Amino acid sequence: MSQHPSFSTSSRQVVGVLLETTYFDDVATILVSWAEQHKFVLQRSETTIGEAYTLFRGVNRRKFIRHDIKLGKLGSSVALVAESASKGQPMDALTAEQMDVLAPLSGLKPKHIRNDIGPIEDGAAFIRNIKAHLEDAIAGLPFILISPPHESPEREEIEAIITESDDIDVIRVGKRTKTNIRALGFAQFCKGQLLMRIPGHQTKVMPIAPVGAGLRAAIRIVRASHGLRLGNLLGSGASVKAGAEPRPYQHSCWTAQGALLKAWSKYYEVLDLHQNAVDTAAACNYYDPEWVYDALSALCKLAIKWKAGESIGGNWEQTMKSHGYDFSPRSSAGTLGKCGRHYEFTHAGKHILAEAHLGRGSQGARNVIRIYLHRDEERKMLVVCHVGSHLPTGNQTT
Repeated sequence: MSQHPSFSTSSRQVVGVLLETTYFDDVATILVSWAEQHKFVLQRSETTIGEAYTLFRGVNRRKFIRHDIKLGKLGSSVALVAESASKGQPMDALTAEQMDVLAPLSGLKPKHIRNDIGPIEDGAAFIRNIKAHLEDAIAGLPFILISPPHESPEREEIEAIITESDDIDVIRVGKRTKTNIRALGFAQFCKGQLLMRIPGHQTKVMPIAPVGAGLRAAIRIVRASHGLRLGNLLGSGASVKAGAEPRPYQHSCWTAQGALLKAWSKYYEVLDLHQNAVDTAAACNYYDPEWVYDALSALCKLAIKWKAGESIGGNWEQTMKSHGYDFSPRSSAGTLGKCGRHYEFTHAGKHILAEAHLGRGSQGARNVIRIYLHRDEERKMLVVCHVGSHLPTGNQTT
């Protein structure tokens, strides 16, 4: 009987990321709890440039999964290289698990992992940035543009591959963007093809099929290139500077949940998370997760003053407005009277009401997001309870 093409008796892959945190303990806190949850044997050691972790789980030498994680200081950031090896395991399971190892760290995910090409929604600016990267063979980070077939039995497989590969820029493009890319000298980039760009190498167009094998191969190459690049930096102890100001379109958060965790990791003295906030943020596909972090960051800076007994310079709503964010300290009596159960939560053994909210976009619009939270007057803490769609209001029937 032939093996499934995604099964390998021995496989290895590397992921490299630069984390915005400057503290190894931030990473350790998340990794140790993750290892306990997934029943890994964990070993922690120090190296000349940082720390190292080995996470091992297996039956014997012929059936196991091992994740070797190295951390090192690079200027104002912490670099992380995760090398995963397995035997007797489905390759897809290894990929998913390695992403699972890194997913909790998405809250610490920083300036350098994602490209500065920006989201495809930026239109002309996106094309200009793509062009600049294609013309400069050295600068920037790897990315993959894909034009998957609309109706295909492979569609679900392709979607699954993209979902499990959040560490790499895999960007779907439409007809107009595809036409613009072809005009840049890649005439063969059409439906069912992908364009793979790696600094220092020739940009290639290759088929996505069969069964997404081409896309898997491209992701594996890009991931290895990025991991090798950071691995070389870690190995040499070289230092790079992140720079005080992020470049345009350079995002530090890749998901709403990552943005939420990042805010919590920085402002935990005034910011607490209800489990529902973590869960709803995981399901939130808001197009600009950076806004989630920026808005919470602005609010937490006021909360720090609030906790210290200092003036925030006005009321919460007006002060946040002056920083460019819409914040409502309470919901209307009509909303709470009719839909109050959606705003009620139990946290740390107490009944709380998450009526304060940060918002962007109008209710009913496609690009709308709300962050609902409770202001704990006793502890002087903000408790985030929901991140995502607009909760029901008094004008809706629930």
